[in-house]
Amino acid sequence: MISVLIVDDEYLIRSLIRNSVRWEAYGMEVVGEAGDGESALSFIRTFQPQIALVDINMPILNGLELAQKVREGNYKTHIIFLTGYRDFEYAKQAVTYQAFDYLLKPIDADELAETLIRLSGQIAREQRLVDHVQKIEKQSDRGKRLLRERFLRRLVFGRMHMTQQQLTEQMRRLEISLEPRNLAVMVVELDLTDRNEDDGLYVYAVLNMLEELLEASGGFSHIEGISEIDNCAVVLCNADGEGRELCRLLREAWQELTGIVGEHFPFTLTAGVSGRYQGYDRLGTAMQEAMDALGEKFYHSDRSLFFQSEAPSQTGNLAIFRSFNFEELQLHIHSGEREEGLQIFREFFRQLREEQAPEAVSKMAAMGLAAVLYSLSAKYELPPEIMQSDGESVSRRIDKSCTCDEMERVLTDCYNRLMDWLQESRKVSKLVHMAKEHIQQNYTSSDLSLKKIAAAVFAAPAYVSSLFKKEMGLSVTEYITVCRMQRAAELLHSRPDSSLTAISEQVGYTDPYYFSRCFKRYYGVTPSKFLFSHAQQEPAGDERRERRNEGGTLQN
Repeated sequence: MISVLIVDDEYLIRSLIRNSVRWEAYGMEVVGEAGDGESALSFIRTFQPQIALVDINMPILNGLELAQKVREGNYKTHIIFLTGYRDFEYAKQAVTYQAFDYLLKPIDADELAETLIRLSGQIAREQRLVDHVQKIEKQSDRGKRLLRERFLRRLVFGRMHMTQQQLTEQMRRLEISLEPRNLAVMVVELDLTDRNEDDGLYVYAVLNMLEELLEASGGFSHIEGISEIDNCAVVLCNADGEGRELCRLLREAWQELTGIVGEHFPFTLTAGVSGRYQGYDRLGTAMQEAMDALGEKFYHSDRSLFFQSEAPSQTGNLAIFRSFNFEELQLHIHSGEREEGLQIFREFFRQLREEQAPEAVSKMAAMGLAAVLYSLSAKYELPPEIMQSDGESVSRRIDKSCTCDEMERVLTDCYNRLMDWLQESRKVSKLVHMAKEHIQQNYTSSDLSLKKIAAAVFAAPAYVSSLFKKEMGLSVTEYITVCRMQRAAELLHSRPDSSLTAISEQVGYTDPYYFSRCFKRYYGVTPSKFLFSHAQQEPAGDERRERRNEGGTLQN
């Protein structure tokens, strides 16, 4: 609706004008009346009506003076003068004050309506022009922002092949304020539970809030942001000042940001912060550091802000595979030894957390553990829901896990479901349990045989062999070999100076060469190579801690 103000010092005139026009039919509404020019000016300043019907001859501030004030104040109010015959000469000055038109009193309703309709059309045309200009300006601003973000995105991902001088010139052209000193990158990830069309707006909102908080902190300057990288907001800035103070300021800004987000938005935040670098060409390195620091959330679900300077060195190796004994886990599952199997799971994830390899490497290691469960599930023909979690396959849940804790829960729950089913479907008989105990106590004896084991449990050898194979999934001989090989590996690891003959005798082999062949058949390598590979895998704890990234940090 077009807003209209009626200004006349005579109440009857104002009433006549108000009641003589079908305002709603013309898309208009009378929003106010004034009896003098000063009151009208105050109303215009406050409410800025689009049309003012103004009598020229008024006390205090006449209509022409009011029009002059409106023009000087650059208000968007269109004026139609109302004048009598004796004031006609004054009406000529209306042109000076850019009045739309003037009408002679007494006011003719049809003439007033016609004038208002013409003015309504002009207002509509002006509004379309304003909308068009604003649209162009908005598109121009958005286009410039997209060009800036595209340039910065290519820069931080190492796809910008320019000299330092070329980079500086391009930044100047795109009005990017970053300076090539003490450059730092912060990557903020939005942990969205359900993805929807608002995700881009959420990222943009977080980026704007973070930029304002960092600027207000006083420790960061020339702040630039990238909002169109999946569900992450990336902040680039110059981090000048003493490192510890910068960390403190950043933590305070982060605490304020997460508080606001927690109160008003349906997601949580996690961030990784790089060290500081000199030169635009090092922004790619800083970006990678921030991403690596962000990856620390996989092992620390109780924190949300991670600094590169506090992150342990990530070797990226698969030592966890070489140290994990899959056969032992299978043996405990076959035997129905739930707690012993759980202990292997706990040790597996303890090593994962200690190693703190990149997330992808840890998930690959966990897939190896899941493969054991898949294999046993297929062997025992278990129902498919055993290897599912929340309606998805265990492997899929591992891949989607955001933290090491979540991954451990998925695999441990799967293991417990498998053990529950096995315990319900079959029980390990007392005879097999006795046979196992006898083997575990006597496998170091070279003359241990099926006949002696059967005699120890007071049963026929053929029956012991058949029942053992059925319930354990291994033959008696295979189980003896497993016990001996596991003990041999322990001895090689704990007593590397022992001779092959001594070790073979301690695990029940009188011929060291036969023992070596059996060991290679079981582990795929000879005892000497096994010992060498384990020696190579054990850097000292101090040496591992000394492996640091050569880049600077916020604390240097």
